[in-house]
Amino acid sequence: MTRHVRGLEDQRNSVNRLHSLDNVLVIAELAVMAGAGGPTAIAEWARLKFEFVSNELDLPHGAPRQDLFRRVLSPLNPAAFPAAFSYRWA
Repeated sequence: MTRHVRGLEDQRNSVNRLHSLDNVLVIAELAVMAGAGGPTAIAEWARLKFEFVSNELDLPHGAPRQDLFRRVLSPLNPAAFPAAFSYRWA
């Protein structure tokens, strides 16, 4: 999943950045697929499923909090997602 979000631009200031954009977006995508409906629900899912996601993602600072999901997801360009997640079948 992370290879599909690597092309998206991280709008955050690099100072005090604890979680990579790739990890935040992968967690958000998984949480939304599981039924999460916003930053608060995504953060709660990440907290409840931390053991599961930390087996696959590097999360030395724990699960991201709702304010991080809100800050990261709000400025993203929705038009960038179809290109990031499109598959080319040969």
